[in-house]
Amino acid sequence: MSDISDRLVTELVDAVRDIVRKEQADRLRDVYLIGDIEKDSARVTIERLRELANDGGKPITFYLNSAGGNVTDGLALHDAIRLLVLRGVEIAIVVQGMAYSMGSVVLQSASPGRRLAFPHSWIMIHEPAKWAGWQSTTAAAQHLDRLKQMQSQIYRILAERSGKPLRQIIRDTKRTDFYLDAARAKEYGLIDEVLGPVEAGLPVPAAPPPPATLAPSAEAELDRSDIAASAPGELGETTTHGDP
Repeated sequence: MSDISDRLVTELVDAVRDIVRKEQADRLRDVYLIGDIEKDSARVTIERLRELANDGGKPITFYLNSAGGNVTDGLALHDAIRLLVLRGVEIAIVVQGMAYSMGSVVLQSASPGRRLAFPHSWIMIHEPAKWAGWQSTTAAAQHLDRLKQMQSQIYRILAERSGKPLRQIIRDTKRTDFYLDAARAKEYGLIDEVLGPVEAGLPVPAAPPPPATLAPSAEAELDRSDIAASAPGELGETTTHGDP
Protein backbone atom coordinates (compact mmCIF):
# COMPACT_ATOMS: atom_id res chain seq x y z
CA MET A 1 0.00 0.00 0.00
CA SER A 2 2.86 2.31 0.87
CA ASP A 3 4.53 1.61 -2.49
CA ILE A 4 1.32 2.51 -4.33
CA SER A 5 0.98 5.75 -2.37
CA ASP A 6 4.59 6.69 -3.04
CA ARG A 7 4.15 6.00 -6.74
CA LEU A 8 1.01 8.11 -6.90
CA VAL A 9 2.75 10.97 -5.12
CA THR A 10 5.69 10.74 -7.52
CA GLU A 11 3.39 10.73 -10.55
CA LEU A 12 1.48 13.71 -9.15
CA VAL A 13 4.69 15.66 -8.54
CA ASP A 14 5.91 14.87 -12.06
CA ALA A 15 2.59 15.97 -13.54
CA VAL A 16 2.70 19.25 -11.63
CA ARG A 17 6.28 19.84 -12.78
CA ASP A 18 5.27 19.24 -16.39
CA ILE A 19 2.46 21.77 -16.06
CA VAL A 20 4.79 24.34 -14.51
CA ARG A 21 7.38 23.79 -17.24
CA LYS A 22 4.75 24.27 -19.94
CA GLU A 23 3.44 27.45 -18.33
CA GLN A 24 6.97 28.81 -18.01
CA ALA A 25 7.73 27.97 -21.64
CA ASP A 26 4.56 29.74 -22.76
CA ARG A 27 5.39 32.79 -20.67
CA LEU A 28 9.00 32.98 -21.79
CA ARG A 29 8.36 33.31 -25.53
CA ASP A 30 9.72 36.83 -25.32
CA VAL A 31 13.01 37.99 -26.81
CA TYR A 32 14.75 41.23 -25.85
CA LEU A 33 17.33 43.27 -27.72
CA ILE A 34 18.32 46.29 -25.65
CA GLY A 35 21.33 48.23 -26.86
CA ASP A 36 23.43 48.27 -29.99
CA ILE A 37 22.89 45.83 -32.84
CA GLU A 38 26.28 44.24 -33.35
CA LYS A 39 27.80 40.80 -33.90
CA ASP A 40 27.21 39.32 -30.45
CA SER A 41 23.76 40.78 -29.80
CA ALA A 42 22.57 39.77 -33.29
CA ARG A 43 23.92 36.24 -32.87
CA VAL A 44 22.31 35.75 -29.44
CA THR A 45 18.99 37.13 -30.69
CA ILE A 46 18.97 34.94 -33.81
CA GLU A 47 19.80 31.83 -31.78
CA ARG A 48 17.01 32.55 -29.29
CA LEU A 49 14.47 33.21 -32.05
CA ARG A 50 15.34 29.96 -33.84
CA GLU A 51 15.15 28.02 -30.59
CA LEU A 52 11.66 29.33 -29.89
CA ALA A 53 10.57 28.86 -33.51
CA ASN A 54 11.50 25.17 -33.33
CA ASP A 55 9.45 24.75 -30.15
CA GLY A 56 5.98 24.34 -31.59
CA GLY A 57 5.97 27.41 -33.83
CA LYS A 58 3.91 29.47 -31.37
CA PRO A 59 3.90 33.30 -31.59
CA ILE A 60 7.03 35.11 -30.42
CA THR A 61 7.22 38.66 -29.07
CA PHE A 62 10.48 40.52 -29.70
CA TYR A 63 11.01 43.67 -27.61
CA LEU A 64 13.37 46.16 -29.25
CA ASN A 65 15.07 49.19 -27.71
CA SER A 66 18.07 50.13 -29.83
CA ALA A 67 19.79 53.22 -31.18
CA GLY A 68 21.08 51.17 -34.12
CA GLY A 69 24.37 49.51 -34.86
CA ASN A 70 26.27 47.66 -37.54
CA VAL A 71 24.56 47.53 -40.95
CA THR A 72 25.55 43.98 -41.88
CA ASP A 73 24.64 42.58 -38.45
CA GLY A 74 21.30 44.39 -38.60
CA LEU A 75 20.57 43.03 -42.06
CA ALA A 76 21.50 39.53 -40.89
CA LEU A 77 19.01 39.81 -38.02
CA HIS A 78 16.35 41.23 -40.35
CA ASP A 79 16.79 38.34 -42.81
CA ALA A 80 16.76 35.70 -40.05
CA ILE A 81 13.44 37.02 -38.74
CA ARG A 82 11.94 37.25 -42.23
CA LEU A 83 12.90 33.63 -42.89
CA LEU A 84 11.09 32.49 -39.72
CA VAL A 85 8.05 34.58 -40.66
CA LEU A 86 7.99 33.00 -44.13
CA ARG A 87 8.06 29.60 -42.41
CA GLY A 88 4.81 30.54 -40.69
CA VAL A 89 6.10 31.67 -37.29
CA GLU A 90 4.29 34.77 -36.06
CA ILE A 91 6.80 37.28 -34.72
CA ALA A 92 5.65 40.56 -33.22
CA ILE A 93 8.29 43.25 -32.79
CA VAL A 94 7.49 45.80 -30.09
CA VAL A 95 9.44 49.05 -29.89
CA GLN A 96 9.94 49.83 -26.23
CA GLY A 97 11.82 53.12 -26.17
CA MET A 98 13.44 53.56 -29.56
CA ALA A 99 14.20 51.90 -32.87
CA TYR A 100 16.77 54.13 -34.52
CA SER A 101 18.84 53.54 -37.64
CA MET A 102 19.30 49.75 -38.07
CA GLY A 103 16.75 49.25 -35.29
CA SER A 104 14.09 50.69 -37.59
CA VAL A 105 15.16 48.25 -40.32
CA VAL A 106 15.01 45.22 -38.01
CA LEU A 107 11.54 46.41 -36.97
CA GLN A 108 10.33 45.95 -40.56
CA SER A 109 11.00 42.20 -40.41
CA ALA A 110 7.99 41.48 -38.17
CA SER A 111 4.98 39.49 -39.32
CA PRO A 112 2.28 41.40 -41.23
CA GLY A 113 0.39 43.66 -38.84
CA ARG A 114 2.80 42.91 -35.98
CA ARG A 115 5.10 45.95 -36.05
CA LEU A 116 4.12 47.53 -32.75
CA ALA A 117 5.28 50.35 -30.49
CA PHE A 118 4.46 51.72 -27.08
CA PRO A 119 2.99 55.25 -27.14
CA HIS A 120 6.14 57.12 -26.10
CA SER A 121 8.53 55.24 -28.37
CA TRP A 122 10.46 56.86 -31.21
CA ILE A 123 11.53 55.63 -34.64
CA MET A 124 14.36 57.15 -36.68
CA ILE A 125 15.50 56.39 -40.22
CA HIS A 126 18.50 57.86 -42.03
CA GLU A 127 21.28 57.16 -44.49
CA PRO A 128 23.89 54.61 -43.41
CA ALA A 129 26.74 56.42 -41.65
CA LYS A 130 29.92 57.01 -43.62
CA TRP A 131 33.28 55.95 -42.18
CA ALA A 132 36.23 58.25 -42.84
CA GLY A 133 39.09 55.97 -41.81
CA TRP A 134 40.09 54.66 -45.23
CA GLN A 135 43.75 53.86 -45.77
CA SER A 136 43.78 54.55 -49.52
CA THR A 137 41.73 55.99 -52.35
CA THR A 138 40.98 52.47 -53.59
CA ALA A 139 39.73 51.42 -50.16
CA ALA A 140 37.59 54.54 -49.98
CA ALA A 141 36.05 53.82 -53.40
CA GLN A 142 35.33 50.21 -52.48
CA HIS A 143 33.78 51.24 -49.19
CA LEU A 144 31.58 53.87 -50.81
CA ASP A 145 30.44 51.40 -53.47
CA ARG A 146 29.49 48.86 -50.80
CA LEU A 147 27.81 51.57 -48.74
CA LYS A 148 25.64 52.57 -51.70
CA GLN A 149 24.55 48.95 -52.18
CA MET A 150 23.65 48.63 -48.48
CA GLN A 151 21.85 51.96 -48.65
CA SER A 152 19.78 50.68 -51.57
CA GLN A 153 18.89 47.50 -49.64
CA ILE A 154 17.79 49.51 -46.59
CA TYR A 155 15.72 51.97 -48.62
CA ARG A 156 13.92 49.12 -50.38
CA ILE A 157 13.11 47.39 -47.09
CA LEU A 158 11.68 50.62 -45.65
CA ALA A 159 9.73 51.42 -48.82
CA GLU A 160 8.29 47.93 -49.15
CA ARG A 161 6.97 47.71 -45.58
CA SER A 162 5.88 51.34 -45.23
CA GLY A 163 4.17 51.56 -48.60
CA LYS A 164 5.95 54.85 -49.25
CA PRO A 165 7.50 55.51 -52.67
CA LEU A 166 11.23 54.83 -52.73
CA ARG A 167 11.93 58.41 -53.78
CA GLN A 168 10.11 59.73 -50.69
CA ILE A 169 12.17 57.53 -48.36
CA ILE A 170 15.34 58.84 -50.03
CA ARG A 171 14.15 62.45 -49.83
CA ASP A 172 13.12 62.25 -46.17
CA THR A 173 16.44 60.76 -45.08
CA LYS A 174 18.79 62.72 -47.35
CA ARG A 175 21.62 63.97 -45.14
CA THR A 176 19.36 64.09 -42.08
CA ASP A 177 17.99 61.95 -39.25
CA PHE A 178 14.23 61.55 -39.72
CA TYR A 179 12.56 61.12 -36.30
CA LEU A 180 8.95 60.05 -35.76
CA ASP A 181 7.04 59.45 -32.56
CA ALA A 182 4.84 56.36 -32.39
CA ALA A 183 1.73 58.07 -33.78
CA ARG A 184 3.60 59.61 -36.72
CA ALA A 185 5.46 56.36 -37.35
CA LYS A 186 2.10 54.64 -37.78
CA GLU A 187 0.92 57.32 -40.20
CA TYR A 188 4.18 56.98 -42.14
CA GLY A 189 3.79 53.19 -42.30
CA LEU A 190 6.81 52.16 -40.23
CA ILE A 191 4.64 50.48 -37.57
CA ASP A 192 1.21 48.89 -37.68
CA GLU A 193 -0.17 49.76 -34.25
CA VAL A 194 0.50 51.92 -31.21
CA LEU A 195 -0.05 49.77 -28.15
CA GLY A 196 -2.58 50.79 -25.52
CA PRO A 197 -3.40 48.89 -22.31
CA VAL A 198 -5.62 46.34 -24.10
CA GLU A 199 -3.17 45.54 -26.89
CA ALA A 200 -0.29 45.30 -24.41
CA GLY A 201 -2.22 42.87 -22.23
CA LEU A 202 -2.45 45.30 -19.33
CA PRO A 203 -5.50 45.65 -17.07
CA VAL A 204 -7.80 48.50 -18.00
CA PRO A 205 -8.85 50.59 -14.97
CA ALA A 206 -12.56 50.38 -14.25
CA ALA A 207 -14.56 53.56 -14.68
CA PRO A 208 -15.11 55.35 -11.35
CA PRO A 209 -18.63 55.01 -9.94
CA PRO A 210 -20.92 58.02 -10.39
CA PRO A 211 -21.01 60.42 -7.42
CA ALA A 212 -23.65 59.62 -4.84
CA THR A 213 -26.68 61.90 -4.87
CA LEU A 214 -29.40 62.35 -2.31
CA ALA A 215 -32.94 61.46 -3.23
CA PRO A 216 -35.25 64.50 -3.57
CA SER A 217 -37.08 63.57 -0.37
CA ALA A 218 -33.82 63.32 1.55
CA GLU A 219 -32.68 66.72 0.27
CA ALA A 220 -35.89 68.27 1.50
CA GLU A 221 -35.38 66.83 4.95
CA LEU A 222 -31.80 68.11 5.22
CA ASP A 223 -32.16 71.45 6.99
CA ARG A 224 -29.65 74.25 6.51
CA SER A 225 -29.28 74.49 10.26
CA ASP A 226 -28.07 70.89 10.30
CA ILE A 227 -25.40 71.78 7.73
CA ALA A 228 -24.23 74.78 9.74
CA ALA A 229 -24.04 72.73 12.90
CA SER A 230 -22.06 69.94 11.30
CA ALA A 231 -18.40 69.60 12.23
CA PRO A 232 -15.88 70.16 9.41
CA GLY A 233 -15.41 67.05 7.34
CA GLU A 234 -18.65 65.34 8.35
CA LEU A 235 -20.34 66.12 5.01
CA GLY A 236 -17.52 65.02 2.75
CA GLU A 237 -15.39 68.16 3.08
CA THR A 238 -12.47 67.95 0.65
CA THR A 239 -9.03 68.51 2.05
CA THR A 240 -5.70 68.60 0.31
CA HIS A 241 -2.30 67.72 1.65
CA GLY A 242 1.04 68.86 0.36
CA ASP A 243 4.12 66.68 0.34
CA PRO A 244 5.48 66.14 3.86
